[in-house]
Amino acid sequence: MKEFNVEGLVYSCGDYVNTDVMAPGRYDPIYRDEDLAKIALIDYLGIEPFVRSDGNGSDFTFIVAGRDFGCGSSRETAPMALAAAGLKVVVARSFARIFFRNCINLGSIIPIQLDHNFDESVHRHYAKLEMTDAKITINGQEFDVPSFGPLQEIFSAGGLSSYVRQRGALRP
Repeated sequence: MKEFNVEGLVYSCGDYVNTDVMAPGRYDPIYRDEDLAKIALIDYLGIEPFVRSDGNGSDFTFIVAGRDFGCGSSRETAPMALAAAGLKVVVARSFARIFFRNCINLGSIIPIQLDHNFDESVHRHYAKLEMTDAKITINGQEFDVPSFGPLQEIFSAGGLSSYVRQRGALRP
C-alpha cells in the first residue's frame, strides 16, 4: 500500500468550483499530460492563475476550497488536468460526488472533505499532509484526516484500473 505524505503551497478556491472551469470542454480532447497541465483551472477567476505563466505546471500542491468542489459535468479531464499541473490534495468543505470518485478512481488527487473555516487568506500558505498519521496541517492548524474506508485500497493501488488489475480481473 502506498503511503502519502505531501507538502507544499495552498491555492485558495471558493464555493462551487465547476469542472468546466477546471478543464473547459472547448479544449477536449486532450491526451497528453503536458497539454492538460496548461488548462488546469484556466477559467477560474482566483487571486492568481493556478498554472504558471509559461504553462509548465503549477506552484501549488494543495487546493483549499469551499462547498461542492468539482460540481458540474462528470468530465474526468478536470482531475486529470489538476493532477498533470502538479496538484496532489484538495481539501474542501464538500465535493461533488462524481468529482470525488474520479479523484479516487484515477488515483491522482487526494480529496479530503473537511469542515474548515479557511478563506482567501490561506492562499500561498504552507500545508502538509501525513496520511500515515492521518493528519493535515494548513497554515499552522492541524486536523484529523477522515477515513476513506474501502476506497483507500483503490486509491493506494493507483486508481481503479490498477486496483482491478492487481486482483487479476483485468489484463494490462
